[in-house]
Amino acid sequence: MGDELRVSEHDGILELVIDRPHKANAMTDAMFDTLRDSLTRFEDEPSLRVMLIRSIGKLFSAGADIGPHLAPDAYRGGQDTRLRYKRRFHDLFDRLENVEKPVVVAHQGACIGGALEMSLSCDFRLAAASARYLLPEHEFALLPGAGGISRLTRLCGPHWARWMIMAGEPVDTEQALRIGLVHTVYPDETFAVQVDAFCEKLARGPMEMMAMAKQVIEMSVDLDRTQARNAERIAQSVLFTGPEHPQAVEAWHQRKASKKRPAE
Repeated sequence: MGDELRVSEHDGILELVIDRPHKANAMTDAMFDTLRDSLTRFEDEPSLRVMLIRSIGKLFSAGADIGPHLAPDAYRGGQDTRLRYKRRFHDLFDRLENVEKPVVVAHQGACIGGALEMSLSCDFRLAAASARYLLPEHEFALLPGAGGISRLTRLCGPHWARWMIMAGEPVDTEQALRIGLVHTVYPDETFAVQVDAFCEKLARGPMEMMAMAKQVIEMSVDLDRTQARNAERIAQSVLFTGPEHPQAVEAWHQRKASKKRPAE
């Protein structure tokens, strides 16, 4: 059902809420289609400045709903059908990763399998203290097949990729924070409020700068030192001549002047 991934817009934030607690928030193909449509809306609508993916219930998500795909006749088209199906997820998560606006995901409880692969495509991963992370595909003699291997290895290194993928070991929030899997951990009691505050702060930020930063950061992972410096200089030159920089400077001067003004 489409309402199992609820979509709303407020204060420049496009919010997607996974709402399928009776099925451990496992995501169906229809829910991924809603995510795809929402991403198009996010890309095209200038007033939307931040995307937030969160869930309700005791856990974030058990991942993709694999039940229909374990049936003997699930892939009647054979290997080609399987490859096309997996490519859909690669394409979707690549778009999520590359959209030129910040994407935030907020985890409470367990984040498992495809839900973690989706989360690895986001810019910011915020965790409640109760969050846990697991890639269980080894139970089916399979690999994470939606970009999870390359993204986890790139983010946390081959050491932890082996731990989670080959050994299938879970990672708690303390480990996740230490290895760089998440950015911060909030208490469960204040999690929702602090996530909202973080997203609202992002939404007030300079969007042109964030888009440029996202591109240059991603490029810098693969470029050598000289190329990365060149990309940085070009991006900075564009920002210097754009509209956001003079507006930010003017706002800074106004704040400074207001602090110097004597109280009446």
